[in-house]
Amino acid sequence: MRANRASNVVCEQQAKFVQERIVSVEKHFSEMCTIFGSLARKSAGLRDKNDELSKAVKSYADNENVNHTLKAALCEFSAVLGSVGDYRDTQVKRVESKVVNELSQYDGICKHSREEVKATFSAREKELVRKRQLDRIRERNPRNRQMITLAETELLKASADVSRTMKGLEEQMNIFEKKKLEDIKSILQDYALTELSFHAKAIELFTKAFQDLQNISVEDDLEEFRDVLRVPDSISRLDTVKRTSFRSSTPLGSLANLFTTPPRFRRSSDSGLARSPQKERNAKSQSMDSLKKTFNESSESVEVEDFINEVSSYSSDEGYNRK
Repeated sequence: MRANRASNVVCEQQAKFVQERIVSVEKHFSEMCTIFGSLARKSAGLRDKNDELSKAVKSYADNENVNHTLKAALCEFSAVLGSVGDYRDTQVKRVESKVVNELSQYDGICKHSREEVKATFSAREKELVRKRQLDRIRERNPRNRQMITLAETELLKASADVSRTMKGLEEQMNIFEKKKLEDIKSILQDYALTELSFHAKAIELFTKAFQDLQNISVEDDLEEFRDVLRVPDSISRLDTVKRTSFRSSTPLGSLANLFTTPPRFRRSSDSGLARSPQKERNAKSQSMDSLKKTFNESSESVEVEDFINEVSSYSSDEGYNRK
């Protein structure tokens, strides 16, 4: 009896220990699965933002038409970002398939193991019931050998069932523990290898990107910018030269003639009287109209108009003073 009691205590302790191990594995594997899943989603977000950055840099490079070394470096940098995005996409897929999916399977594995433990506890409970029945029969009917023998037989069957269940539980838990150790080792190694592969490629690509950015020549691009910046100034100086050359081509004698009083407006030697102011203004107006018509036939009509207007204003003021 004492041996059976000690054996029962050992069985109960083993079952409780196994149950605690299963609960611990289920809890921590579930936490790691959740965190790895969140990590994969965040990596996917980084992948998407990396692709957006690559497109933005490529767009800038396509629109850059002045700084040629900058344009070439931006194109190379955009290509590097695209390659990094491809490797990050591979990283995300590997984490999801080799880490998250493997850890998520332990929900079902732990559930099956808990059922095995429950079966063990159920068999143990059945054995205790049979034992209490036997003790009750012995107390109430100590001389009824048939009932006592039947109760003892049922107790032996229950004990055998407990022993068989415990043996099966030990085997199942050995398999469970071995699988857990192998899986956690493989899962974490796969994750570490995935991260190593990605970061090794990222270091290689960003090293190339850094070298490409070193090829940007600030002096050459700045000189190209200055050359483009000087073009409007050259055009403006050319227009000024054209206007100056046209005005300098006008004879000074013609300007003097404009301010010389025509003979018909001079005093008559016979009468000693000047022409009327109205006639004098009409004559000047006809002279200015004739001069405008002559200058309008030239190729530089805009400059001539400005020049004629200035002369007209000056002549009008002169006539008013004479009046």
